[in-house]
Amino acid sequence: MKHRFRFKTLLGMSLLAFALAGCSHTSPAAVIEPGSSEAPLVEQFESVRQVVEDFLSSDKVVSMTPEELYQIVQERNDHYYLVDIRANQDFINSNIQGSVSIPYAQTSDPERLEALPKDKTLVVIDYNGHQAAQTAATWNQLGYQAVPLLYGVQSWTQEASSIGYEAFPGQPLNNTLVTEVNPIVLSENTSPEIKYPEGKTQDYIAQTTRTYLDRNYKGVITAEELYGELQQGSTDHYFLVDIRDLKHYQQGHIEGSVNIPLDQLADPDKVKSYSPDKRIVLIGYDGMDASQGSRSLVTLGYDCVALKYGMSYWSAEEEATGVTPVHNLVKEYYQLTPLNYLPPSTGAAGCG
Repeated sequence: MKHRFRFKTLLGMSLLAFALAGCSHTSPAAVIEPGSSEAPLVEQFESVRQVVEDFLSSDKVVSMTPEELYQIVQERNDHYYLVDIRANQDFINSNIQGSVSIPYAQTSDPERLEALPKDKTLVVIDYNGHQAAQTAATWNQLGYQAVPLLYGVQSWTQEASSIGYEAFPGQPLNNTLVTEVNPIVLSENTSPEIKYPEGKTQDYIAQTTRTYLDRNYKGVITAEELYGELQQGSTDHYFLVDIRDLKHYQQGHIEGSVNIPLDQLADPDKVKSYSPDKRIVLIGYDGMDASQGSRSLVTLGYDCVALKYGMSYWSAEEEATGVTPVHNLVKEYYQLTPLNYLPPSTGAAGCG
C-alpha cells in the first residue's frame, strides 16, 4: 500500500516535537490585475513556478486520516487548528468538535487568511476531500502549514446531510489498466503569462485563487466522466498525467496517460510538455494528491483537474495502483456535534 501521501509520519514527528461545483472548461487562471497599485507589471511565471515546485517537491503534500484527526481531537492537541470549509449551515448543523467555519468560497478572502494562525497545522475539512486538498495547496504556498482530511467528512460520518448527500463509493470500479509506457514529449509550449508587480508573488497566488473560486471551477473529473470520454475516443483535448511513482505507473495505468511524478510536476522542463490548448487531468493514488497538484497548476495558469478519488476508485488492483481500494480506507466512523452542543460536564462548545 502507498503511504507517501498520508499524514502519519508528519503527525508522529509533530507529537514528538511537541511531546473545489461548476463545470466550466475555461481555464480558471488568468492575468490578474494588480488592483489600484501603480507598480509596473512584470512577468512572474518563473517566480510562481518556483513556489509551486517548492511545495510539490516537499513533504507537505499529504492527507490526514480520520483516525489521526480523531486522536488529535481526543487529546485536545492545540498545535492543530481545524477549519471546516463546507457550507456554513452544514457546519452549524454538525461538525467535528473544535473546528471553525470558513466556507470554501471565502478561503482566499484577505481577512479570513489574516486570521489563520501560521504557528499551527491547519486541518482542512470538507465534504469529500478534494476542495480541502485544493485549499491546503494554496494555503501551504501562502506560508501556512495545512493538510486536508482524507475524503472529508465522508470518512468521518455516514450522515447524508453532513457529507452533502454525496454517496461515498461502496466499492471501486473494475476499469482496465495497461502497462505500455507512453513517452513524454518535451516541446517548447509557451508558458501562461503571469503579469504582476515584482515581489508580489504571494499576492498573485491569493488573487488568482479568488478568481478560481469566483468562477466556481470544480477542479475534478469523475472516473465515470473520464471513462466515458475514453470509450468515445474523445480525449484529444485532454492531457492525462499519472502522478504516481514510476513503479506503480509501470504496473498499471490508464491508457493514454504519461508519468510525471507529483514532485516533478512543476519542474521547469516538465511544464514545457503542458499544452495551453489541452485540459490536464492528474491521476493520483487517492485523488487528494492530484487535487493538490491540480490547484498548483491552476495557480500557474494551466487548465487542470484531478481524477476524483484517483486510482483507489478506478481499479481494485492494489498491487498495480499502489493504494488501498477506496471502500477499504474508512475503518471506523466518528461523532459529529451541532454547533451549540452541550457536553454533559464541560459547558458550551463555542466553535463546535
